[in-house]
Amino acid sequence: MNSQWFLLLSYAEPREYLPMFDMALATFTQMIPHLISFIVLAFLFAKLLYKPVKDILQTRAEKIEADLNEAALNKASAEEMRGFYDQKLKDIEAERSQILEEARKEATARLNQILGDAKAEAQGVRERATRDIVTEKERVKAEIHQAIIEISTNMAAKLVAATIDQQQQDKLFAEAMDELEATVFRPY
Repeated sequence: MNSQWFLLLSYAEPREYLPMFDMALATFTQMIPHLISFIVLAFLFAKLLYKPVKDILQTRAEKIEADLNEAALNKASAEEMRGFYDQKLKDIEAERSQILEEARKEATARLNQILGDAKAEAQGVRERATRDIVTEKERVKAEIHQAIIEISTNMAAKLVAATIDQQQQDKLFAEAMDELEATVFRPY
């Protein structure tokens, strides 16, 4: 059958058509050398270039796989570091909370101490003021008593000078003493 095909091609007139390709026989015969050169070139390229290109692609694939493995390791390491730093942040946060709590306790203790000192000082001031008031009352009583004595002495001297009788002197003295006792021993 192959020989019939070849014979058909060699004896055919240029205007005849090949039914299988729907083209002129002359066009087909002109294509044969191009097809043969294409097949030879394809064979040579396959033999000469396929293996180097395949090796290059294989090397590239291995490099990509190594990069992916390294990236996976780096990711795992990064996750581990992230966990480590997250734990550190939690520890720092706990330490910060502890320090703040200690500072609050210390501030509260200091406040209570200051308030206690202020209350004690206020109590001391109050007690001193009370003592001062009592002392001042005693001093005023003593001054009033001294004034009463002076007034009584002056009255007595006037009474004696006026020479009034004894009964009238006793009556005036009793009235003066009642007045003085009422003013001196009067509650404040």
